[in-house]
Amino acid sequence: MRFVYPEFLWAFAALAIPVIIHLFNFRRYKTLYFSSLQFLKFVDQQTRSTQKLKHYLVLVLRLFFLSALIIAFAQPYIPAENNSAKGGKSVIAIYIDNSFSMTAKGTEGELISEAREFARKIIQDASLETGFLLHTNLLSGIEKRILTKPEALEYLDKIEPGPMVRSIDKIINWQREVLRNEQENGIPLAVRQHLLLSDFQRHSTGASEFKEDKEGFYYPIRFSPQERSNLYVDSVWFSSPVRKVGSNNELNVRLVNASDLDLSNVELKFKVEGITRDLFVDVPKNDHTITTLNYTEKSAGLKTGVLTVNDRQLFWDDDYFFSYQVQSSAGVLVLNGVSSSPTVSQILRLEPFYKVTEINENSFTSDILSDKEFLILNGLNSISSGFSEQLVKFAQNGGSIGIIPGKEINLNEYNQLLSKLELPLLGNIHSQGTRIKKIQYDDRFFHGMFDKKKEEINLAVLNKVYTVLPRSGSRYFELIQLQSGQPLLYRANNQFNAFVLATSLDESFGTLTSESLYPAILLRMAELSQRPTPLSVVLGSEASFPLYNKSGGERPVLLKNEKTEFMPRIERRGITYSIVLSGIEAIENLRSGNYTIMDENQKTGVLSLNYNRTESSVDCFETDELKELMLQAGMMNISTSEIDKGQSLSKIDIDKPFEYWRLFVILALLFLIAEMLVLKLWK
Repeated sequence: MRFVYPEFLWAFAALAIPVIIHLFNFRRYKTLYFSSLQFLKFVDQQTRSTQKLKHYLVLVLRLFFLSALIIAFAQPYIPAENNSAKGGKSVIAIYIDNSFSMTAKGTEGELISEAREFARKIIQDASLETGFLLHTNLLSGIEKRILTKPEALEYLDKIEPGPMVRSIDKIINWQREVLRNEQENGIPLAVRQHLLLSDFQRHSTGASEFKEDKEGFYYPIRFSPQERSNLYVDSVWFSSPVRKVGSNNELNVRLVNASDLDLSNVELKFKVEGITRDLFVDVPKNDHTITTLNYTEKSAGLKTGVLTVNDRQLFWDDDYFFSYQVQSSAGVLVLNGVSSSPTVSQILRLEPFYKVTEINENSFTSDILSDKEFLILNGLNSISSGFSEQLVKFAQNGGSIGIIPGKEINLNEYNQLLSKLELPLLGNIHSQGTRIKKIQYDDRFFHGMFDKKKEEINLAVLNKVYTVLPRSGSRYFELIQLQSGQPLLYRANNQFNAFVLATSLDESFGTLTSESLYPAILLRMAELSQRPTPLSVVLGSEASFPLYNKSGGERPVLLKNEKTEFMPRIERRGITYSIVLSGIEAIENLRSGNYTIMDENQKTGVLSLNYNRTESSVDCFETDELKELMLQAGMMNISTSEIDKGQSLSKIDIDKPFEYWRLFVILALLFLIAEMLVLKLWK
């Protein structure tokens, strides 16, 4: 045991004072006058031993009271190194949360600045022999080294905010793994102290992987901002997946108000390729609102845009970048079989946007698909295995497939293709319950197609349809349902963009081609055939960006804007290439914004990056909640603190995890109370 103020122990000399007082009190005599000496002798014999015991008991209690009080003022503690079973080097693992939420304003600047200065004091006060595992959310190779005191102070100045987010349980487990590796490499470590400096956001803290630890000492220090509020653009999406020249775009924007105040007339700035607008939106407290912008595309090509709000607390999430492509035309291939219907190509040619090519199934070659986005199998009765492989590759590369069966199909060959596309299989023909019963109006496939929803649908009865056989692993959406419960039209809900009509267009199957719903279905299939690319990618996430037209050259793909030029990692998935932005290198070198994709020194696309919006939340764990989570996981030595008035006003001594001065204050009070009771009640 050690003492914070050992000089107070000199006060033990004062214990001589009550001893001297008691000794003199025992020697003091009183003269009593009695008529009989025999009575005096009797009284003396009865009370001498009792009074002597009382005096000694009072003396002992008084000495205990003073001793406990002196020890309490000296502030005893058991140092961390005395609790180590092994000898070796003491290590302090210091985690500084450098995520964007730590850029909130504290009393003495940004929270990350307060955390850096707090860590600096800990490092400066430590002994020269102490080692430091100083790291951020990067958890990179360079952060795995045990640093000396000068090295830790130097690295501290290099810590800057970044987009990476880590949960606290993963941070602690990473620290343990690094220290365990040090031990295995022959470097003996004694005390292991974990200092965690963060705001401990509830959405990103994480506690599911906490593991038991009875030897390490943990100090979660929560940094609190001056204001718990944030206003940010959470997400952006188009109501329709189709964007053409002259068509109206309906852009939806989700604004979040993470504060306890209703916000009125929030200015939202919108800019995309020469179009600039300012909107004013009301956002309720601790809630969100969705506003819609309408504008018309004036030209084809690659488009980039940004939405901006102004916030007083956090600034990194005020901008939301997005990009997309407006095509001037789309290539469509209609592959006719023996049961084909001429209406397919006739309807598609009504729309000038589609460049329709129509051939017989026997004239098909894979080269024909090179400039096509949409392929319609129009009345084919058989699909060879080689042809099926080519169709799957076309779908893997972002192409869309519409399947309209013939009147006498080879079920095995058809189901071989459907199985590869992860779709339900087709079975035998049936003719019961073939009237259309339900249309899934809420699906994006029917967006804008109907003025109002009709529960009672008055369409012609189909004579025959193919049975649809769902199977394990198939993922699909039913778009049109029959009275029998079978789907008439369904689409894939997976990586492929495929549609299946469960009936033939041959006259013997019915008169679907005469219904107004039929051309609307064909045109919507074609509209949705544009190769999908995300409006934006979250930097640091596992999301990827597809490259449908990557050249076969050896030159790398580059991402460029006015500030940055970066060579991303490219992965091949099937026959499609994708840009992957989840590595540490991408996080360190890229920032949110719009980028041009350069392939063989040519502009082939645009890509927008945004930071993860989970950091935009201001909902944080309280220190007692975090401590309870860690205790439940079996982590024994925990001391939590909160810094909400600046780090310079706070102090923590991590060398004294077990302090006992409060216990001695309580003991002193108990001894004092016991003394008073003895003096008052012992007559």
